[in-house]
Amino acid sequence: MEYDVLIRNVFATPDVIELLSGRTSWLSYGYDNWLSNRFFLPSPFDPVDTLGLLAQPATLARVPVHSTPNYAIYQVSNKGNATLDYYHLPDHRTLLYDRRTRFAYWEQPLALDSGNPLAVTAEQLKAICPEASLTNIQKHIGPLNTAMQKYQINTRLRQAHFLAQVAVESDHFRATREYATGKEYEGRADLGNTQPGDGVRFAGRGLIQITGRDVYVKYGRYLGRDLTQGNSMKLVEQEPWAADAAGYFWLIYKKGKDLNGRADRDNVESVTRAVNGGHNGLAARQRYTANAKKVFGLK
Repeated sequence: MEYDVLIRNVFATPDVIELLSGRTSWLSYGYDNWLSNRFFLPSPFDPVDTLGLLAQPATLARVPVHSTPNYAIYQVSNKGNATLDYYHLPDHRTLLYDRRTRFAYWEQPLALDSGNPLAVTAEQLKAICPEASLTNIQKHIGPLNTAMQKYQINTRLRQAHFLAQVAVESDHFRATREYATGKEYEGRADLGNTQPGDGVRFAGRGLIQITGRDVYVKYGRYLGRDLTQGNSMKLVEQEPWAADAAGYFWLIYKKGKDLNGRADRDNVESVTRAVNGGHNGLAARQRYTANAKKVFGLK
C-alpha cells in the first residue's frame, strides 16, 4: 500500500543543505512547520541544482498526482519506518530521507563521475596520502564518495578533514580491520562487550573503526541488518560497508562530537581528539589535511 505526500519544491543547494542539517532557519523559505519531516523535490522553475544531487528529470515517466508552481504530490512507500522515508520520484528512482540525520540520498546512488561535482578522484586521494597504493585507493574511492554524499561531508573542507582522518585510521587505506586481535576489549562493559568472546568478535572494523558490541548493534539497526550473529560483523571489513561505517561513525555515532562542525572550524587537533580519543598520528593527520586543502584549492 502507498499513500500520497505533499513535498515542498526547494533545491538542494549548499544553503538548503545547511537548512536540512538544522543549523539555519527555514523562515526565508516560508517553510510550513507541519512539513518538518519531509524532503523536497526541485521545481522546473528553480535555478540549476549546483550540487547535482537532486537534478530535475529531463523527461517525466509519470506525473505527480497534483502539482502547482510551488508544491507537488508524489508517492511515498510504506517500505519506510520510524526513521526512513522512501519517496518514489517520477523518473522511477527512489529517494530515501533519514529523519535521524536529516539527510536525503538515492536508494541507487547517482553516477558520481557525472552527478557529483564534489566527487574525489583516486588521483586526488593519492596526492592527499602519497603513502597509499593506488590499488588500495581504487578499492575504496567509490564507496568513500558515496559515504561523503550520504553523511553530509559535503564541502571541500569537510572532505579534507574526513579523508585525512580515514587515511591514518586505515593505515593508508591498507586495513579495514584493526591489526590487534581484539582480546584487549574482552569484558569491556563500556563497549557493550558483556558476552564471552565479544572482544574478538567485535574488534574494530571499517575505514574508521567501529569497536564493541554496542556500536555494531547500533550500526546494524541503522543498516537494517543484524551484525551480531555468525560472521555478519565481518561485512564491515568489506566495501561498501567499510567506507559507510566511517561516515556513520563521523556523523551519527559521534554526533555529540559534531565532527563536521569541527572540520568547518578547520581544527585538526580537535577533529583528531574526537575521532581517536587522543593525539595518535596527529602529525600525519595534519599533513594529509594540508595536502587535501592544496589539492582542493583551499587556503
